[in-house]
Amino acid sequence: MKKYIPFLLVPVALAMAAGVLAPKLASEETLRAEARAMIASATGAEPVLDGPVSFAVLPWPSLSIGGVSLEDPRARLDVPNVRVVLDLLPLLAGRARADHIELTDAKLTLADPGDGLAALGGFIAALGTAGSRGDLVIINGSVGIARGSAVDMLVPQADLTVGWRGGGSVEVAGKAVWRDETVEIDGRLTGLRALAIGEVGGLTLSLTAPLASATFNGGARLAGGPVVSGDLNVAAGQLRDALTWLGMDAPTERGFGAFELRAMALLSAQGAMLSQARLDLDGNSGIGAFNLRIDGARPMLQGSLASETIDLSPYGELSLSSPHQGGWSREAIDLGPTQALDVELRLSAGRVRLGDADLQRMAASATAKGGRLSLTIGEAEAWGGLFRASVQLSPRPAGPGMNVRVDLSADDVALGAALGELFRFQRLEGTGSFRLSAMGGGTSFMDIAKGLGGAFTLTGSKGGLVGIDVGRILARLEKRPLSGGDLRGGRTPFADIEVDARIADGIVKLDRLDLSSDTLHVALAGESPVASRALDLSGVAELVRARTAAKAEARTSDARSGASPNTLGSGGEGAPAVAGVVASLTGAGTPAVPANGAELSSPPAPPPSSSVAFALPFIVRGDWQRPIVLPDPQALIRRSGAGRALLGTSEKLDVSAPAPAP
Repeated sequence: MKKYIPFLLVPVALAMAAGVLAPKLASEETLRAEARAMIASATGAEPVLDGPVSFAVLPWPSLSIGGVSLEDPRARLDVPNVRVVLDLLPLLAGRARADHIELTDAKLTLADPGDGLAALGGFIAALGTAGSRGDLVIINGSVGIARGSAVDMLVPQADLTVGWRGGGSVEVAGKAVWRDETVEIDGRLTGLRALAIGEVGGLTLSLTAPLASATFNGGARLAGGPVVSGDLNVAAGQLRDALTWLGMDAPTERGFGAFELRAMALLSAQGAMLSQARLDLDGNSGIGAFNLRIDGARPMLQGSLASETIDLSPYGELSLSSPHQGGWSREAIDLGPTQALDVELRLSAGRVRLGDADLQRMAASATAKGGRLSLTIGEAEAWGGLFRASVQLSPRPAGPGMNVRVDLSADDVALGAALGELFRFQRLEGTGSFRLSAMGGGTSFMDIAKGLGGAFTLTGSKGGLVGIDVGRILARLEKRPLSGGDLRGGRTPFADIEVDARIADGIVKLDRLDLSSDTLHVALAGESPVASRALDLSGVAELVRARTAAKAEARTSDARSGASPNTLGSGGEGAPAVAGVVASLTGAGTPAVPANGAELSSPPAPPPSSSVAFALPFIVRGDWQRPIVLPDPQALIRRSGAGRALLGTSEKLDVSAPAPAP
């Protein structure tokens, strides 16, 4: 084997000698002509060599050019340093052929393409009919778009390997910086000749960035405009950050984390159609279809999504009350996100979790058009009953801000859960139904609250009022009217409750709140400004006894005292005192007590099945979060035999609040 070593070293020696002598023997004109021919063959365009041309053999045979520019009606390429690396075997046979061309600091400036997809389709069709072959290695390149005298930088930095075979394929691999993020690129387009004559070619593309990634595998067609169809996969670790990177805002202030979309996609200049789409976002999964059109006056997104279970808690709570404990927000409301595009989306789910609310078999829709936004829950099973809701936002016809309308209804629901989750009101229990219709306008929620209008009704049964035990308080005050004590704590059971309220000019006018049971009746009315949320309510709480029990008690008392049923005993606190309180509550005034103990006129007749044992007017002050219940002191003093003499006429104190009609 050793005897063949000298023969193997001969080519090496010849290559080294050529490396030393060739640069000296070749003229620059010859080298320039060879370089120009190889670049023209690779690019299909005639280059302009601006700088000197030199030849080097080591470390690999190559031509170095000081500057090259190529110009086309659609683009201009300026490269200060070009290196044409030669293929060794053709070179040994006396022919120069480029293995690949290295472009350092290349700057590609595209003419404003107008219809960018049409320009791209024309470029690909030209490659399909050209016979050029090339392999470009781009080092620290950039891409800009000329708009008048200015150039918008599209890709500030790119390191790519681009290879094409005229009539065959184009391959791109490497990385580029876009919007300050590095994007890994790997793509292949095959069937260039078929694409040039209107047939279908193949396309695979992978884009990977720190914030998002996308892959596509399918086919492409140029006839009638570029169209691609195939399998699309898009993923992001945090969709909110990815949308910001793409120059878009997330629709809500919360949520939009882990995201993945897999679908059959049809992409064209008119928009995108996604079928058999599987969407995973924030742990939720759904299957549906979407259609995005961008060829109209405004972009339009339509779609539907179905899911077994959806948790919407990451995006906020289903609450119509203000999250600001100190008052309504004064920040200006921005409708900008609703004006970016028109949207028609439909959602159906077997179960939806929204904050503490659990909605089942829900059908909902979201529509945004011309700056108007409508969110609708057509029907859902919630809180043991049925729930419907609609929220509509629209720009005000004159002036800044927006108009808001809210309509919701709930039938046969658990009132405690429903009112607690919708209005943060957790003091009412039982089963019932309610309706709310409210509308207003302004630049902030505070402005809307000041001019709000609408109506609210509620009916319920077999429940309780949490936070106060009215029956216990009345029973105690009936026996010891001036005992005082803490009125808070406990629960007031009721058989039925009815609420009627109107909202006008930002003021809630409570026309009626009636709460009743076998032993109790409470009536309440008054006003509350929505903006300040202060309470100005007055009412009457009545302790009710069954008619038979009242008659038996009256007979027992008469037997003991020897007095007739409607006469006043000597300073007693029996039925005449109750009659006086009832008369004052019903507007009859305080009954006069004859000095000789003569018989009093009878009070208004109670309902056939019950009688009022004790009635107490009261007022409610404070605010929605901290209501304060204050009994009327005059009624308590009148109830007390010892204190009645100190009271004098009612006009002296005049602190009793007017009572609502029972």
